[in-house]
Amino acid sequence: MAEMCVPKEPGGPDEAEPPLWEEREIFQGQRSPEKDLGLSRISRSLPECLTRAPLLLILLLISLGLFMLMLITLIQVSRIQQSLPREVDDQESHSPVVALQSDLEEILHQLSKMNATLTGLCRRCPWNWDFFQGSCYIFSKIQSTWDASVSACEDMRAQLVVINNAEEQKFLKSWDIRNDKSTWIGLSDKHSEGSWQWVDNTHLHLSFWKKGEPNNQGEEDCAELSGDGWNDNKCSEEHFWICEKPSALCPGL
Repeated sequence: MAEMCVPKEPGGPDEAEPPLWEEREIFQGQRSPEKDLGLSRISRSLPECLTRAPLLLILLLISLGLFMLMLITLIQVSRIQQSLPREVDDQESHSPVVALQSDLEEILHQLSKMNATLTGLCRRCPWNWDFFQGSCYIFSKIQSTWDASVSACEDMRAQLVVINNAEEQKFLKSWDIRNDKSTWIGLSDKHSEGSWQWVDNTHLHLSFWKKGEPNNQGEEDCAELSGDGWNDNKCSEEHFWICEKPSALCPGL
């Protein structure tokens, strides 16, 4: 199930700080893949949504309270309509109902405004991740082998990026942070030469190989995002990498 994440004002007592391994990657520059993976595995053991639980509980309680208020109001309207004598003048018989219906409409209006406010507070992706087409993405600050990149993404409960359509390909290659640097994607033919498969075990259907690629020169079994297309390269080479995971579902009333 997707995670729900709510941003907090900086400096607050419950402020969620970025994971240690990500902060050190940003401010300390490149370092060895082994050290990075060690830190990321430690951070994985911490509950990710501990500081967000109180706010989510408050949102759920508010939603439940407003729902009960609406239900009680509807029951009262129904009882009044059933108890009014049919012989009573139309104006007299409908005036209480009209008043209650007006109150109900005002409640629904306020409920809609509150829903919009709560939705605006929701953050669909974790700190330093980018949102696109229902997924969250993060670009590494260090370089690793293809296998180490797969493990690093798994430590963040994500996967080495799987590219499903042309819009996603365009989104990834247009990142300013890449600066045309070679970047591992979650595609390889390590298990069967010439049979390219994604890390989620789906087979390759839509591809963006550069002209003449893949050429498998010297056991090149892993795919990288290079410039505006894909290239096969040795899995032991060290490149940057991109992780992807589903975005959180924002609460709705």
